[in-house]
Amino acid sequence: MTLKTRALIHLGAVHAAVAGVLFWQRAALDWWLFPFEIALVVSFLLGWSWIRSVFVQSEVAHSVADVIAAGDYGSRYPLVGHKDVDGVLTTYNRMLSNLQQERFHLGEQQGFAEKFLEDTPIGVLIFDFDERITLSNPRARDLLGGVERDALAGRILESLELPIARVLAALAVGETRMVTDATGRRLRCRRSQFSDRGFARSYVLIEELTVELNRTERETYEKLIRMMSHEVTNTVAATNSLLESCRNYARELQNAESRSDYENALAVLIARNRSLNDFIRGFSDLVKLPEPQRESADVGEMLNALQTMFKAELERRNIALKVAVAAGLPPVSLDKTQLDQVLINVVKNAIEAIERDGRIEIVAERSGGFVDLSVFDNGVGLSEEIRERLFTPFYTTKSHGQGLGLTLVREILTQHGFTFSLESVADRTRFRIRMQDTRVGGDVPISGPACVQRGSTANDLIDSRESHGDSLI
Repeated sequence: MTLKTRALIHLGAVHAAVAGVLFWQRAALDWWLFPFEIALVVSFLLGWSWIRSVFVQSEVAHSVADVIAAGDYGSRYPLVGHKDVDGVLTTYNRMLSNLQQERFHLGEQQGFAEKFLEDTPIGVLIFDFDERITLSNPRARDLLGGVERDALAGRILESLELPIARVLAALAVGETRMVTDATGRRLRCRRSQFSDRGFARSYVLIEELTVELNRTERETYEKLIRMMSHEVTNTVAATNSLLESCRNYARELQNAESRSDYENALAVLIARNRSLNDFIRGFSDLVKLPEPQRESADVGEMLNALQTMFKAELERRNIALKVAVAAGLPPVSLDKTQLDQVLINVVKNAIEAIERDGRIEIVAERSGGFVDLSVFDNGVGLSEEIRERLFTPFYTTKSHGQGLGLTLVREILTQHGFTFSLESVADRTRFRIRMQDTRVGGDVPISGPACVQRGSTANDLIDSRESHGDSLI
């Protein structure tokens, strides 16, 4: 029972008692009874009005508290006719209107922020006070390797088994660093802070600059290579022509020993000039790379030819090469000549990484609507420095290298629209190429042998590797 109810009961009881006394003394009161009755009614009405006036402010306060607790900012209260209470209600209704407008505004801002994070090409990772990931937008998850949202939520960067995650964890606040991931993507990563309830929280921005940087690099080295090629080729051609002419005068030398020295010296000069010309031609081929002339190709046949090509070199170095092509592998639309260049470069790199006494395995298999081709080797692996500079033009770890192999590979695969990666997997190095399955379009029939491998089937190789604890992918 509320206080208001008890007050009204008390008011009614007192006036009922007075009315009973008046009725009991009606004979003695005579004509005074009527004025007393009117006074009693007026007193009851005044008491009722005063009690309502006293408790209306309390009722309004309780209602206001309920609305605030429920968050129903669309409610409005009518005026009750009491000056003091109406003033409070007018102020309160105005406050509710302002809160509702502010809530709509914040909702619009939040909706815009969520839409922006969903669509922005920049990856965003936001951390809590304990450096655990609280938010990751789709682009960030894609740049981290296509991980799921739930796989990142609540995790710290150091606990993620991803090379780029270790780089991001090492970033200091305000630091920006360029990173090259396993697929050759060039990423600009930056860590910053914002204030939340008076405490600092950090976030990381990951922006892919691959297209812009590759275009800038290509424009730069194309201009340089064209200039070098023009000057060197013309000079070599003129010099060799003069040297060949000079060789004709060798027979005019009477001394046989002098004539032999003369001819040998000219031969060395001509050979060195031709070597220089071949060296420059390697750069020119990169610049003059044509558009791929696509045709339906059998991956198994290409890998079989690759085995034959490297047979002597592999035997000399005591390196085993095994090729496994999954049964029913569909053909792929590609430029055979250009993809041969890619495979030759990749296998040569694997051989040079091993040097002697090792193993190279090439596995081709179906993965959804793609054909995955992976080249594994148990060579020296990839150091942190090499990993960061992968696919950079003119970068090489070889004493006599030009640094063009992986650059050419990148250009060919990019023009084909194939994705690729070079990374360390279970103490081995893997170069993987993902090619479009031509059967997805439905215009190329399935053809080609089910398996190409020296000494065993693809299934035998897979079973053998699994029995030793190795993983194909």
